[in-house]
Amino acid sequence: MITVKDLQPHPLDQVHRLIEPGPVILVTTRHRGIPNVMTNGFNMMVRHAPPLIACTIGPWDHSYQALVETGECVISVPTADMAATVVDIGNCSGAD
Repeated sequence: MITVKDLQPHPLDQVHRLIEPGPVILVTTRHRGIPNVMTNGFNMMVRHAPPLIACTIGPWDHSYQALVETGECVISVPTADMAATVVDIGNCSGAD
């Protein structure tokens, strides 16, 4: 059983990391023939049969324009052993 003694303080500007929904996913798109992959931590299952996944991707994301133009992407769920690669993907932009 968890007691008050087990609780640890966290900076308020960091607590969102503890409660974000869903796993980190990789969203792969293609824009004008150039492939792009982005990490996405704001996602959830909307429907199970047939599967429907919602994720937040907006005009601030490099992949957004590709999604608007093609209406297509590939969603992948990386395994734990890919954590370092996923962090590297999240720390760069296809716009660079």
